[in-house]
Amino acid sequence: MRFTTSILPTLSLLLLQTTKAIDLDIDSFPSIKEAAAQVAKDLASEFWDPTSYSGVPNGLGQYAWWQHGAILGAYVDYWHLTGDDTYNSNVTVGWLKGVSPSLDLLPKEHAFDIGNDDQGFWSIMSMDAVERVFPETDEQKKMGAGFLEITQTVHNTQDARWDNTTCGGGLRWQIVTIKGGYFYKNTISNGLYFQQSARLAKYTGNTSYADAAEMSYKWMRESNLIQDDYWINDGLDVNECTKLTTKRWTYNYGTIMAGCAAMYNFTTGSKRAYWKQELDNVLNSTYATFIDAETGALKEIQCQESKTCDMDQRSFKAYLVRWMGYTAQVAPYTYDTIMMHLRKNAALAAATCIGEPRGTACGQKWNVGAQWDGYHGLGEQINAMEVIQNIIPYVRPNIGLIFNSNNGGTSRSNPGGKGNTKTMRNWRLILAAEYAKHALRNYEIKAADRFGGAILTLLTLGLLAGMVVFVVTEPEVEEKSEEKKSEERPQPRSVVE
Repeated sequence: MRFTTSILPTLSLLLLQTTKAIDLDIDSFPSIKEAAAQVAKDLASEFWDPTSYSGVPNGLGQYAWWQHGAILGAYVDYWHLTGDDTYNSNVTVGWLKGVSPSLDLLPKEHAFDIGNDDQGFWSIMSMDAVERVFPETDEQKKMGAGFLEITQTVHNTQDARWDNTTCGGGLRWQIVTIKGGYFYKNTISNGLYFQQSARLAKYTGNTSYADAAEMSYKWMRESNLIQDDYWINDGLDVNECTKLTTKRWTYNYGTIMAGCAAMYNFTTGSKRAYWKQELDNVLNSTYATFIDAETGALKEIQCQESKTCDMDQRSFKAYLVRWMGYTAQVAPYTYDTIMMHLRKNAALAAATCIGEPRGTACGQKWNVGAQWDGYHGLGEQINAMEVIQNIIPYVRPNIGLIFNSNNGGTSRSNPGGKGNTKTMRNWRLILAAEYAKHALRNYEIKAADRFGGAILTLLTLGLLAGMVVFVVTEPEVEEKSEEKKSEERPQPRSVVE
């Protein structure tokens, strides 16, 4: 993950007199779904290109590769919560761009810049797909690019990077040894590893993943990344282990929260009591730190009011609210309080979605009432999208269920996965000989947006250095009723607390 200089928005607030805004009734499923669809459409039309290695359209180089994984996770959530499969094809294409022929979420195009957190964000996206039973194609399975097996492979590669030689353990931020981040152990890299391990344990029932989760959490507590008062720091210097970066970010709290919730769900007896205590402490610290006392709005306290958030930081609230929604499902005793905060913030976020260029762009600040603060970007859109769609389970309790391997999950397991390391050494040879033979030919890419009734149809696109070719069409799609869409979703065979 990289941090870039913040680009301040161009303010054109006088134009807002002609805006159309997004209306949201937080007690109405059709209203919530319509609002989520509008925000998802705006995000896809401006800030997402699944055929690009970066995941964003050309010319938007200020966004990092890890955010493409975050976008894919948002659209997995969108499908799971709304039942709208408009973007599913794009998710699959974006996934295959990221997974790479090496099958370990380390594509060579980003190999020099990838950190453990970048790879971790993509693996959490794949875990989202696993637990929500996102459709996998036959070709994807033949490639060995199923969501669960890739998550397990990433876990194995990161487990091998666990570093006991400095500061008593932990993952370093960056993987390449000559990068400055190699000498920094940050909370998001370790928190994503913790969350990934905990969710793998919950899904598969394999206690070795639970052991990894316990080890990583214990190290974060002992190293004071998570302090005794549950102030969660950003990271530490490996050359001076007690030198902490004390900045607090929403996504660090969110990933720790989700990991604790998964461990609470997985464990029993005294261990469950321990994880409940940890989860309660993290939740209380999250509310006290990031909820604005006057308005109830979530705030990115390190940079929001000072207008210094960079392109990464402007999207952090999305991951907190996504993981709050996850926590409410797998630790049901937290449901009422979490939903109270999410519903309040969904209404506040939607009220800001009156910005240019279409009159529906969402703002960064949710504590300013029904006005747009002039910010318009990937971060603002994904923040609003996640908080709006994650309140759907409140009005449709049968939606948003999280599945395990024994009650509806279908993704293939490969606990010994290590990726295709030979591919990285002989990229083009292996690409042609192994990966391309399973190409998703005639694969459908659905248009993200339409202007003036024009239908965007991509005729061909190249995946993986132009060697894999897809034929692209925009077919007519039969409109499905809500009842039919609900019937098509996997149903749990038992309720999992």
